This record gives sequence, structure tokens and C-alpha cells, in this order.
Amino acid sequence: MQNDSPLTENSLRKALEKMGGGPAAVEAGDGAPGHGYRGHSAPRGRSAQQVGRRRRFSGDDTVVVEHQSLGRPTQKRAANRVMAASEAGQEQERLKQSLQRERRRVHDVEAELATLNKRIQAVNTQMTHLRLQVEEGRKALQQRDESILRLRAELHQAREHQARRAASPTRAKPAAPAEVDDEGQKPVQWWVD
Repeated sequence: MQNDSPLTENSLRKALEKMGGGPAAVEAGDGAPGHGYRGHSAPRGRSAQQVGRRRRFSGDDTVVVEHQSLGRPTQKRAANRVMAASEAGQEQERLKQSLQRERRRVHDVEAELATLNKRIQAVNTQMTHLRLQVEEGRKALQQRDESILRLRAELHQAREHQARRAASPTRAKPAAPAEVDDEGQKPVQWWVD
């Protein structure tokens, strides 16, 4: 049984070799069955794009070529870049919000600190006034104590002076004139001595 199609196994192999072999395979192949066919489908001079192709024979007359890129996956990289950019954008937005929260918190803390400083200043002023009042009170107490001591000393001297008078010989005193009130009249003695 003869195959009516113009495609033979050798012609298919040569075509595959030319597709996968690059310019070296095209120059070497002249159509003869022994020329240009080495038994391998890929000569040494392949580019990176051609290396990534795999050939799979699925049937007698059909060849399925699967492309597997060994180079940079641009779609994956683009998707990764988009994802990284969105993640970076989300991270940047989160950091901005965090920065705003921290700024608000710092502003609140500074306002509270200013309020507390005012309170401290008011308390210090009040304490200064109280200290002055305490000093004035101490001075007043010291003056009172000094005056008490002075009066006690005077009282003591007066008692000593009176005790000396009482101890000294009594002289005959002239009769004391009768007391006269404001109008010049003597009071009447109505009681019995």
C-alpha cells in the first residue's frame, strides 16, 4: 500500500530539522536522504527561543509543537509587577494612614502636655503663695512668742518689784484721801466695816 500524500517520513524529518535547527540545518539540507540528517533534531547553534520548543508526535501524520519558554516569563512578571505595585500601593496607603494616626496622636499628646504644663505652673504659683503665707505666719508666731516672752519677763520683774516692796519695812502712810468721783463728791459708805 502506497501513501498517496506527498509527505514522507524523510521529508517530515527534514522539515522538522529545518524548523528547529536554524540556519545551519537549512544550509546542510539539500533534499537527499543522507545529507543534513544527523539523527538529532537540534544542531548546536540554536537560539534561546528555539531551545524552548518541544516536539511531540501524536500520530502518524501530525506533529504537535508545544512551546515552553525557558527565558523570562513576561506575563508572569507583568502580573507579578501589577500585584507588587498593588501591594506596594496598599502598603503605602496603610503607612500613610499609620503616619496620620501617629501625627494625630503626637498632636493630642502635645496638647495634653501643654495643658499639664499650665496646671503645673498654676500649682507652682499656688505653692509659692502658700509658702509666703507660711513664712508670714512663722514670722507672726515668732513675734508673738517674743512678745509673750517679753511680757512674761516684765510680769516677772513686776512681781519681784512688788515682792521687794512687800518685804521692805512699811512706812506709815498718810491716810489716803477719800476717793472722789467725777463730780467731786465723796462716796457714801453704806456698809459696815
